Amino acid sequence: MSGACLFIGDGVPMVAAEDVIPFLGRPSHWTIGRSAYETAHSWFDAAGRLPAALAALLATDPALAGAALERATFEKQTRLDDFGRPSQTDVLAEISTASGPAILAVEAKVDETFGPTVDEWRAEGSAGKAGRLAGLVARLGLDPHAVGPLRYQLLHRSAAALIEAGAAGIGDAILVVQSFSPPGLRAGFADFRTFTEAMGVPVREPGVLSGAVERGGTRLRFGWAQDAIRSERAAPA
Repeated sequence: MSGACLFIGDGVPMVAAEDVIPFLGRPSHWTIGRSAYETAHSWFDAAGRLPAALAALLATDPALAGAALERATFEKQTRLDDFGRPSQTDVLAEISTASGPAILAVEAKVDETFGPTVDEWRAEGSAGKAGRLAGLVARLGLDPHAVGPLRYQLLHRSAAALIEAGAAGIGDAILVVQSFSPPGLRAGFADFRTFTEAMGVPVREPGVLSGAVERGGTRLRFGWAQDAIRSERAAPA
């Protein structure tokens, strides 16, 4: 196993999956069968490659054929604007593909939701929320009158992927949910599908990438990678 291309937070090299723990919201998040634990181990077990479920998902788009991992940062914070906290992506990776480099933003889930809807988040009434939302809606090209039922987390994670791609001068970004939920449950998939429909590139089933939508000079795609918890995954070749 090699963590040579894996980093944490502000770029500190990772030597073990457990290096993620200090960056988690609560130590209890580091539990077998929970998303933080399963994600970190899936990337370390891949030994310098992309986890198999993500590689298989990317391979469904010829433009991203042969995707290979160059660098991945866990708990990557991306400044969105002047109105609030940064977006903290579970894994933000740079990959090489048949079409050139791409940014891969990974949101990991087991049975967690994507948090409040935009309407629920906005109802809390904190200062700066109107400015934050206006910027996200403009960057993503969404209808400001129709975003209320969408999950706020998916807006800012998508924006973070676009911002990171733009900062690196990379023309492709992909937001992927790495799901460790049982295939029959697919916790959160309906909300994810609704969001991608609003973006105009619906993900109708796990395992297949959406089409690309251009935002600010970056081609943005979406996908749902159905993975398995560590105890159920085959040992890497």
